[in-house]
Amino acid sequence: MTTTPFADPEQMRRVKAQMLLDQLRAAGISPEELVALGATGTLPGQVRFGDYLAQVRTSAPAGAAHVYGTYWDLMADGMPGFCACFCADCLAVFHQRDENGKPFPCPCKATGHCGCTKTHFTHPDTQSCEASYEGIGDKALAGVTRLDIEVARRWARTRAQKRWTTRNANRAAKGRALFDHQGKSAEEHVRNAASYVFERAMEDPSTGVQRNVALQTDPVRRPKTTSRAPTLGQLAELWDAIFTSGGSDPELDMLIFWFHLETGARRGGALALTLGGLDLVGQNAKLVEKFDEVEWQPMSAELQRSLIGHALERGQVVAWAVDGLDPKDVTVDDVVAGRARLRPDAAALYYWPKERPGPNGTVVRVPHALTRRRYNTLWDRLCRYLPWADQLHSRPHDLRKLGGEFIERACGYAIAKAWLRHSDGDATAVYTKAKREEVAGAFERLTGRTHPLAEEARRRTADD
Repeated sequence: MTTTPFADPEQMRRVKAQMLLDQLRAAGISPEELVALGATGTLPGQVRFGDYLAQVRTSAPAGAAHVYGTYWDLMADGMPGFCACFCADCLAVFHQRDENGKPFPCPCKATGHCGCTKTHFTHPDTQSCEASYEGIGDKALAGVTRLDIEVARRWARTRAQKRWTTRNANRAAKGRALFDHQGKSAEEHVRNAASYVFERAMEDPSTGVQRNVALQTDPVRRPKTTSRAPTLGQLAELWDAIFTSGGSDPELDMLIFWFHLETGARRGGALALTLGGLDLVGQNAKLVEKFDEVEWQPMSAELQRSLIGHALERGQVVAWAVDGLDPKDVTVDDVVAGRARLRPDAAALYYWPKERPGPNGTVVRVPHALTRRRYNTLWDRLCRYLPWADQLHSRPHDLRKLGGEFIERACGYAIAKAWLRHSDGDATAVYTKAKREEVAGAFERLTGRTHPLAEEARRRTADD
């Protein structure tokens, strides 16, 4: 029998392509994997989640690594020594670490004995201390499923709930207000951390990842914010407490408070503020904040002079001075008049210098620029000193809310948005929403009856 050749070349190509597809299916290889093998020499199924995460870490900016690092560790390594029970023994060692910095395992895990009952568990899928989370570090990246991300989210939420339970127990023992946290932010961070990895994997043919499975999980519904701007009376109490609450450095605390209240800067804006970012002529401050965005914000001459005097006293910031003027004797007036110039890269805010032994028995004063830790100690002290601040869980960001709220009421939404340096969106609305006492005032107008919140607001206004 004679075989008739294909007259149509395209038909021949289709037949060959179909034969190739049949061979690929028989070998268990997809066309996408074949393309990746030709491009990188590696089959996508060979790329493990943990290995690819290590590559992502090396290229991630510092901000992403700081926020997502804990949750990347959770997904990659799991929590082998962590159990989901809330018994007193496990809670007692939750924050403890060994000499290598590793957390102590839960006693139920360490001893292999569990006497916990169902009342000790909040994890939806776990009713025994034998259960643990092993992570997905050894799993093929392309094989990670939506269920894997959801499991990681639930374990992260349980860990967060356990952490806040121990913190609240310590606060209750001191008579302090409790935090109401349900671990939802931990769930959100796991989702975002996984999404960060898969977004980059989709652009890498060696991974074989075709979709972002993290985004297929349900988004976390955030609770309404409970923070609020302090009233003018409360602001005065906070200011007085800076000097009366027993702080080790009231001058530094005062400048931090003043700077945030006047500029509405985020915490990062103060930590990144340099002397070169003080525009003495235009009375502006150069703020470098979220996403490294740069904005010039109005600032008073009084605050600028105070910051310069503070830096001259505590930092080694003089770069040049006219002949006959000792750098140690430079004053703020010398800087303003141009008789001396400061290092533009020097920090603006400092702790007291640390003293170190120098050569020949001398003592060297080493400048110590402001760190994030000072904010934690300052506001924790203010909250311990002022019960209402503890009840409201006051924080530095409340000063930014106060400024944004005042400007929105006095100058309008658009100006408040510009002062807060918000991008497009409704973030400004969160900062400027009506306060409870304002709603109480509207209630009085509506009903003709008085309300204690509105009366308190009127009293404070009259006192101010």
